[in-house]
Parts: sequence; C-alpha cells; structure tokens
Amino acid sequence: MYQTIFFLLIIASGPLFAANTMPETESELADVWGSVLYCRAIYDEPAIRNRIYQGDRDSCNNAHRMLGMHALETFSDDSSQAIFGQAQRKAAVIRYNTRSVQEAVGACRELCQGYND
Repeated sequence: MYQTIFFLLIIASGPLFAANTMPETESELADVWGSVLYCRAIYDEPAIRNRIYQGDRDSCNNAHRMLGMHALETFSDDSSQAIFGQAQRKAAVIRYNTRSVQEAVGACRELCQGYND
C-alpha cells in the first residue's frame, strides 16, 4: 500500500507532470523519464498485459520518444546518455517500491497522455 502511494506521489507531483510541460533540469528529466520507463515496463507485466489498451501503450511510447528528443535537443549527447541511465535507475526504484502494478495503471495513463495532448 505505502509503495503504491509513494509511486502515485512521484507520478503526480506538481506542475512537473502537467500536460506538455517538458522538464527543465537534468534531474527533473531523469525523474519524469524514469516514470515513463516504469510505465512502459508495467504495461508488459503478465498480470495486466491483456487489459491495457494499445492507445495507452502508444501514448507511453510517444512520451518516451518525446522525452528522448527533448534530452538530445537540450543537453549534450553525453549528458543525455547519463540522464537516460539515471532514468533507468529511477524506473527500477519505482518498480521495487510498487507493490501492485494494477494500482499504478491509472497514474501511468495520465502521465503518458500528458505528453501527448
């Protein structure tokens, strides 16, 4: 329960996650990108794979691409690679701290769609 609340707080924390708002700093980008990476991963979890709409998958894939392009346009190639590594670690931490992926699906849908609106 607490892990899910932790994840939802990370996903929904303030204006950083508002629709169409790209993160401005490397740490913000790593946090958001890590959350998107986590969402993409849980959509393939056996427990929920068959209940996820293709549009949700596409939305997260698009958010991932947009964040990647933003990193490359805003930061150097080396910094972008470092940010992606931080994002992967962030996704792993979220995954470790989330007890039930089913409870995270709604927050993931909102996060990913925020970068598609």
